[in-house]
Amino acid sequence: MKQGLTGEMKSRNSSIELLRLLCLFLIFWMHGASSFQENEVSAWLSILADTIGNIGVSCFILISGYFGIRWNGKRMLKLDYMLIFYSWTALLLQFLWNGNPGGETALSYLFPVIGKRSWYFTCYFVLAMLAPFLNDAIENLEQKRFRQLLAVMLFAFSGVTTFFFFDITGDGGKGIVHMVMLYLIGRYIRLHMQEKKYATTKLFGSFLLVAGVNFALNGALYLVSGTVQNRFARDNTLFTVAEAVLVFLIFCNFRFENRVINRLAGFVPAVFMMEWTLRESLIYWVYDYLSWNKSSWYHFILLAVAVILICVGSLIEALRRLIFQWPEEKVSEMEYRFLLRIKQKLIPEK
Repeated sequence: MKQGLTGEMKSRNSSIELLRLLCLFLIFWMHGASSFQENEVSAWLSILADTIGNIGVSCFILISGYFGIRWNGKRMLKLDYMLIFYSWTALLLQFLWNGNPGGETALSYLFPVIGKRSWYFTCYFVLAMLAPFLNDAIENLEQKRFRQLLAVMLFAFSGVTTFFFFDITGDGGKGIVHMVMLYLIGRYIRLHMQEKKYATTKLFGSFLLVAGVNFALNGALYLVSGTVQNRFARDNTLFTVAEAVLVFLIFCNFRFENRVINRLAGFVPAVFMMEWTLRESLIYWVYDYLSWNKSSWYHFILLAVAVILICVGSLIEALRRLIFQWPEEKVSEMEYRFLLRIKQKLIPEK
């Protein structure tokens, strides 16, 4: 078993691990695309990056829901230590590069989870706390009622956003409400669709159709407004949710085991966390790839940068684990026992 970015897995299917790596690559490409200076080629490539890149986080959460998050205090503490390590490192570099970042910003670095240094990890911690209750509720819910619940949530939190442009949650899908919805979709697939087989060609064709409509709608907005927009490719639109589900089902159709892929996928949470620090370090100390942001070739440079970030980040995380694995084990054990004693005093068992 492995508790990773997207939940506790009961087996290491390398197809799903490969999906994690692919999603990280797409996210890094999409994030880099925001730095381009508009020209005709780069504009359309940025629309493409948003259309397919924004499914990355949604796939992470679907995987969590499919395998189910089972609360494990020690593992969550170790995840917190990893976040603190990279957040504090980033803060030191901010002092080096830009001087004092300001009190509120510095506090967000010092307390990365509650300071929402990464919205994903903040929401993931909340989801992990809610998961035991969600699991109990939906495992005792009839399939029809479960399907109705998902339909209501999709209409309210994604349908309205997609077709009426009103964002009920006010967070663009980057919040706990959207994360819970995707988690439940993942659980539904596991509980009620696991035995069904869907033809890979049909799934891929459906993905191309949905992504094509998504791309066309955002392209139409670009032609009308003259600026690149991702209104239909945001996290909480029906297009993004549908694309993520279809891609996830495609990868579920395959099963193989590869230790290299499994090993690299284990580094995904850390590399995801250190993305912007790695980007700034690359620009500051190695090469300013942003100088190419007016070029039509810029997106191809961004693809190479995404690969470099994943490779370098994985090496850094492997080194961090090598150095800190033993201390983390000891500290997490002591902290976990301390928290258990506090819990027993505050909420004594009957």
